[in-house]
Formats: sequence, structure tokens, C-alpha cells
Amino acid sequence: MLYSMFAATAENYGQQTAVISPTETLSFQQIQQRVLTLAAALYSNDLHTGDRVVLLLPNGPDFIAATFAIAYCGGVVVPLNTAYKSEELCNYLADAQPRIVICDDASGESARAVIDQLTLSCTVLNTSQPSEICSAPAAEVEPSASALYQYSTGSTGKPKRVMRSFSDLVNEATNFKISAQTTAEDRILAVAPFFHAHGFGNCVLASAASGATLVTLPNFKSRKKVMTTLREQRITIFPGVPFMFSILADAPSLDKEPLSDLRLAFSAGAALDENTFQKFLAKYDVPIRQLYGSTETGAMSLNTGSTTGDKWRSVGKALANVHITIRDESGALLPANVAGEIVIHSNAMTRGYANLAEATRESFRDNLFYTGDLGFLDADGYLTITGRKKFFINAAGNKVDPGEIEQLIAAHPNVDEVVVVGVKSEYGLEVIKAAVVAKGPITEQDIRDCCIGKVADFKVPRIIEFREEIPKSPLGKVLRKYLVE
Repeated sequence: MLYSMFAATAENYGQQTAVISPTETLSFQQIQQRVLTLAAALYSNDLHTGDRVVLLLPNGPDFIAATFAIAYCGGVVVPLNTAYKSEELCNYLADAQPRIVICDDASGESARAVIDQLTLSCTVLNTSQPSEICSAPAAEVEPSASALYQYSTGSTGKPKRVMRSFSDLVNEATNFKISAQTTAEDRILAVAPFFHAHGFGNCVLASAASGATLVTLPNFKSRKKVMTTLREQRITIFPGVPFMFSILADAPSLDKEPLSDLRLAFSAGAALDENTFQKFLAKYDVPIRQLYGSTETGAMSLNTGSTTGDKWRSVGKALANVHITIRDESGALLPANVAGEIVIHSNAMTRGYANLAEATRESFRDNLFYTGDLGFLDADGYLTITGRKKFFINAAGNKVDPGEIEQLIAAHPNVDEVVVVGVKSEYGLEVIKAAVVAKGPITEQDIRDCCIGKVADFKVPRIIEFREEIPKSPLGKVLRKYLVE
């Protein structure tokens, strides 16, 4: 089913460029050949339907080919971050229990060492190993069978393994294609990591569904390289994250010219700040849209409408075949402009987490996904995210929104970043802690003075921690769990 979607695109757009990487340019027909070659290697290494295959590959043609080769064989794709150290990789491989690990020369040695340590019955397959074109037919799989395992970022706890089916992925790709109106004429800058839901869904799947060309970069380490790629490759779609757009917005004035081919730049993974939005718009004449998605559902909404006034803050309307409601703590529907928990029904959402029955029951009820995010829908159906349900701090029986405190502290001219969390005290209560990255001289009392007299005393941080940086995921999402330890 997933492979069939890619194969249909390869047949329709065979000679068109499928992917441009720093080292090679391949047509859809050439990618298809690589898919069949990898499929032969997978079959020869005893891969069966339902077996798991870990990908330790950077953004590029090999990742794309491996994804659809695994689908051809009916296996489960398990993409992991190539930056993981041995201990992290050990934890993920122990959970995934793969039959095969596909890697490149850079990641092969560490993968073999971890596999030996875990005594896994697992084959390491290097993408450079030659193989014949696969002669066996594509595996027949049920649409509901698992096709992808991805791990949630675990911003508030241990990462959860999310199981996505073949039909989930095809539906996600189709929903995005309809809503973003992607076509074979588009050229997508693929710098968001493919191991993450954002890069996988809005780059890999988006191209496979539409025939759009992917222009891949292995990372976002060079602003100059990204700007050159945007212009020289005439990029039309740029899925990014806030820190990427912030760096581009702060680029030297010599880069101040419109990106005339860029019709859709959208940010996901964390909230976009107004300063970045306004500076990027002024410099490049392109509004940054916001997309709302999750590992459990893929993309859920995208702001393709107005960005005037405060509309830029919105993550837009629900994608095709996605239904968004706002509910109170009892599960009752809330009216327009009233904040509550964001609840999703989608033909692309997972049905639960692997081996986590309690977490599944908490988040998935009555064929709905309770996201744990807070927000509201306006009268036009535009969704605005206001916070995270689990981030609320219970300070002496009072519910405190950390965002309120963060906003006050962030206004200080010598504060670069701030995150507010609740920390358990010796009496079992929560006290408010502010983790601060300073950009100039500042004291703990200065931080408290930002709040004193402006909010109730119980909201004033009791603990102030100055840090060199705030812990974040690869896509820039704050990992609060490391701030409460």
C-alpha cells in the first residue's frame, strides 16, 4: 500500500528528478531501481513481513529508498537519530528489537558495537553493499499492519514508541497533498530530519504522494548553504522549525531580497515567536506559516490562510480528513474562542503506543486522540495553541500556567531564554523553578522582580537556575523533563 503509492508516482514521473542531494541527483525511476535493489538485499537477509528495520541514515536518497524498500517487503521502518550516542542507541535498539539495521559508513561501527553488546540477532546492512534487482513480488500486507515505528520526543517523560500503519501513512500523505496543494512542480527543501515525524511526513511522504522534488541537506549547520540552496534550487516549499527561521531572519543584510519562488514556508515542532515572523517577512517577503502535528497523527493542521493581525499565531485549519475539537476536562465540547484540550479524529492517526496500555488508554478514547495540548478554535475554524496540559504547575493547590511566568521573565533585556517548570519539594508539593539563559548581567532577585507585584506570590519562582543552554530535541522542542531532575 505504501510502496504502491511510491511506485505509482515513480511510474507517472519516472524521468523527473526525485531527489537532489549534495552528492547525487536521482530521478524517480533511479530511486525505484535503488528501492528494488535494497528490497533484494532485505529479502536475502531473511526479512519477513512485520519484521523491524532500523534506519541509521542521514537525509538523502538512501533513506528514501530504504523506506520504500522496507515497505516493499512488508517490514516496519524504525528511523533513529544518527547523532545518538551508544547508550541512547542501546536503549532504542533494545526496545525496537530489529531484524536488520541499515546504516552508512559513518554509523555502521557504532551500530555493530551496540548490537554485540545487546546480543541481538540482527544483521547490519550497509547501503553501499551491492545487490541484484529484486525479483520477488512486493509483500501483501493488511492496511492496518504496522509500517512505521517512531518515538515521541518525550518532552515530559520517557519517549513512547508510536505505531503507524500502512494506511495511516498513505492517508497522511494524501491529506497533506490535498491541503498544501503539492504537485510535481514543487521543490521541497528537505533539511528537517527524516527520522522525525515532521521531516518524514512533510518531506519523504509528501514527495512520494505528489511527485515533488526533494532537495536534501544533511543538517542545518550552514546558514549560507541553506540560503544558497533556497535560491539556486528555486525551492517552493520549506518545512522548517523555529530555530531555522530565526537564524535565517537574522542573516546579514546582503541576503535581504525576496525568495520569489518560495510559496510555502511553514514551521512546526515548537511555537514560532513574533520577532522571527516579522523579521523573516520583512527580509524575504514570505510569511512563515505554522503547522501542527504530532508523532501520533502526522500533520493535523496548516495555516494556508491569512497571516495578518494575530492570525500568524494560528496553526490554521484542520487538514483534509482531520477533525479538530476543543474539549473540557469532562470531554464536553467547548465553543469557539474558549480554550481547552485539543482533540483529534483523523484517518492517519495511530491507535496507541507499543507496550504502554495505560498511556494508550489515557490518550486514545472513543476513536479520538487527546493531544494534551491546549488551544482554541476561532469562529472561522483556525486553531491557536496556548499551552500544554501537563505543563501546568500545581503550586500549593493553585494551577499555574508556566507560559504566564515565562512571558514576564523573558521581557527582561538580559534574558535570552527562560523555561518555567514545577519541581517536587521534600513535602511532595510543587515549587516553581525558572531555568534561565542570560545574555547579560542578571541576578536571581532580578528574575523574581520580573514577577513580584505582577502576579500572585505563589506564582513567583522559588528556584532560579542559570544555565548555558536549555535542553531541546533535534527540532527545537524544549525537553522539560531534564529541567525537573
